[in-house]
Order: sequence, then structure tokens, then C-alpha cells
Amino acid sequence: MNDEEINFLKKLVEIYSPSGKEEKIAEFLKEEMKKLGFEVWNDPAGNVIGEIGSGKPLMLFSSHIDTVPGEIPVKIESGRLYGRGSVDAKGSIAAMILAISTLAKQDIKSKIIFVGLVEEEISLKGIDQLIKNQFKVDYAIFGEPAGSDRIGAAYKGRLGLKFTIKTKKGQGHVASSWLYINAIEESYLLWTELKTHLEQKYKGKSPFFSVIPNLTIIQGGTAVNVVPESCSMNIDIRFPPGVSSEILIKEMDLKIKEIIEKKEIEISYEILNRIEGYRADKKSKIFQTTINAISEVLNKKPKVLRKTGTCFMNIIGKKMQIPIISYGPGDPQVEHTDNEYIELEDFLNSIKVYKKIIKLLLEVKN
Repeated sequence: MNDEEINFLKKLVEIYSPSGKEEKIAEFLKEEMKKLGFEVWNDPAGNVIGEIGSGKPLMLFSSHIDTVPGEIPVKIESGRLYGRGSVDAKGSIAAMILAISTLAKQDIKSKIIFVGLVEEEISLKGIDQLIKNQFKVDYAIFGEPAGSDRIGAAYKGRLGLKFTIKTKKGQGHVASSWLYINAIEESYLLWTELKTHLEQKYKGKSPFFSVIPNLTIIQGGTAVNVVPESCSMNIDIRFPPGVSSEILIKEMDLKIKEIIEKKEIEISYEILNRIEGYRADKKSKIFQTTINAISEVLNKKPKVLRKTGTCFMNIIGKKMQIPIISYGPGDPQVEHTDNEYIELEDFLNSIKVYKKIIKLLLEVKN
């Protein structure tokens, strides 16, 4: 069976599926899942949905089928499968589907729904549609790489902003630069003030508990000998559960007001994405069941993680108001890299753990 499981994952990874171009992998998954006994369809966003069983409780397994751009030659070498998406998150996708499919021929008194989400890397399109689908879910697992012996229990929130800075004196020749205001320089000064303020006010005992802003894109200028009159910059802010995006926006608004009162510039911004931080309930049945499943399958005590990234588990948990944890194979340190790979033993172990979670949670006898 191991060869079949590895081959299924390899086929998934061989299908290049950057965000916005998931059609081929969606069709492949639909056909393969039908063969495995799922009832399969697409929702309006293009998410791939498959279900097995009927009744209650209803359990949701979900992860994303898109990847960041950049193809990597797919190969198996020294117990690793290399390729774009191998760890983020096709390892989780394959393991979930294979684990759930073992129930296809059983008369279970509950239902499992799998949702392969589109455009996780660039937008909220897939997850927003999942929320709109209004599945009456009792438990959920979101597939994200952490390792087969680890549980994702908490994720930071994310606030993505695009600022536009314009000067009131227009552009001018650099030979008379003292007559003008340099929008690029003002943008960077704004950035350093916001960064310093947020980092100092929300410095926690570790990176997870701290607010961490990052300047990711800055664009401005029209020519090498012209003082720029406008500039834009993108800022990505990660913040812990307990700090809200609303609080951070109010903090920035106050700081911006202080700045524009002193300078001849205009500052505006748009919110590109906004996801609150989330902490799983460690007393919930899904959390405790996953702890027990990992312990039984791998014969070791699982590690419980607080992750400094942001996960759609946050949105599902908050908006659907259901117990949820994050679990999936792979080392998150290699996701999005040019050397992305997944340890095949870790992948195979995660299938066993997913199966055990289903068996314990839904009380499947075989």
C-alpha cells in the first residue's frame, strides 16, 4: 500500500498548481476521489469538495490545493519527495484523502467532508466560500505542515496593508531637491515610526506573543533624476491571539495623524487582508483525540505548537465557531523554498494518525 500512497502524492506534486491556476489539480482530485468512493463536486469558488458517510457528527478535513509560484523538478531521493507543494500542502491533502477513503466501504453513522481550497496563498476566495457553504460541522482539522508528531494549537493573526504617501509640493529635479519633499524617504520614515511604535508597545516574551511588522514592498519614483512625489509600500503585520487587528489599526491611525500634522504629506492606506489570531481549545474533543491518536500510532508524546504564521484554521475556528486543530506532515521550514521536500516516512505516518483520529472520534469499529 505504501507505493500506492506515495505514488498518489507524487502525482499531486507533479501537477503544477500556483494560486489562480488550480484547474488541473482540481480535475485530477475529483476523478481520483470518485474512484476512492467520495461523492465529489466543486463549489462556486472552485474548491474541491468530497464527502463520505451520512449523519452526525460531521467532521471537516481541509487544506489548500494551490502553491506559491516556481516549479521544482519532482523526484524521490533518500526517502524524500522533492517538488513544489510537497510540504505546503499537498502532503496534507494526499494524507487526508487517503485516510478518509478507508471509510468508503463502511456503513458509518457519521459524515466526513473534505475541502481542497483554492487561492490560499494569495486571497481569501476559497476560505470565504467554505464559510458561505454553511456546513454544520462538529469537528475540524486543517492540514498544515508541522510534522506527524506535532499539533498546531495556535496561530498568529495577519494584517496586510498598502500605504500610499503623496507630497504636497509635487515632483522636481534632484538638482533642486531642497525645494521638494521626497515621497520615498517619507514613506520609509513612516515605516520606521510605525514599526518602532508597534514593536515597543507589543513586545512579548517570545516572537509568538509579540507584534511583528514587516515592510515587504516599496515602490516609487519615475526617473533617476526626479524627486518622487508619491510612493506606495506594503506592510505585513503578524500579531498574537489577544491582540486584535482593530486595536492595531487604531494605533496606526493615531500615529499617522501625528505625522501628517507636522508634515506636508498625505497618507492613505487600504486593508488587503485581515485575519485574527486563534488559539485552539486544548480541552476540546478534537484536540484530546489528536493527542491520543499521535501517542498511540507513533508511541511518543506529541509536541503542541504555537506557530508564528497565520493559518485558515483561524478563520474556520472563529467564523464557524467549531473546535479545530491544525495537523499535517512536513517541515514548515522548507515550504516556499527552492528545495521544498517532504520526508516520506513522515507523510506515511500522518496517514496512520489521520485514520486513528477518525476511528477514535467517530467511533469507527474497524
